[in-house]
Amino acid sequence: MASQSPGHTIWLSGAVLTLLNKLVFPIVWVAAVGGALLWVFIQTGRISIQPGFRFICAFALLATAFAVWMTARLQRVGYCGRELIVANYWREARIPFEHVEAVEPVWWYRGRMVRIRFRERTPFGFTVYYLPKWGPLRCLFAAPDRELRDLIFSSSTPL
Repeated sequence: MASQSPGHTIWLSGAVLTLLNKLVFPIVWVAAVGGALLWVFIQTGRISIQPGFRFICAFALLATAFAVWMTARLQRVGYCGRELIVANYWREARIPFEHVEAVEPVWWYRGRMVRIRFRERTPFGFTVYYLPKWGPLRCLFAAPDRELRDLIFSSSTPL
């Protein structure tokens, strides 16, 4: 990991990648789905789904639910000293490394997303996710979850 000066946060998550995935893409997706529903309602005066399109509509509904769920848990993550910094664009929390229960890869987005589980409730809940800097390229050469795990548990008792 990079060296740091006291009080300086080293961000592990990509600023642009997190911004796009937390704010821009979900808003565009929900606006597109909502706009399509509104357009259909304006054109026909009702919302009805033809039998051949029910699968597509169910998929869009599930994708929207997943996007909202993921957006709520996706955060910016960094560290300063022996504290994990978890932030979104409205608030920030400093969580001592001792409160981290596990750092693990996300099986369905391996190498590109990391899950952090906490021993006790934090302002962001018991679990947060983050997208490492350069995640899409970096996943080919490094394991960001292992790097954070080594940093957190290097001087403490391993799990």
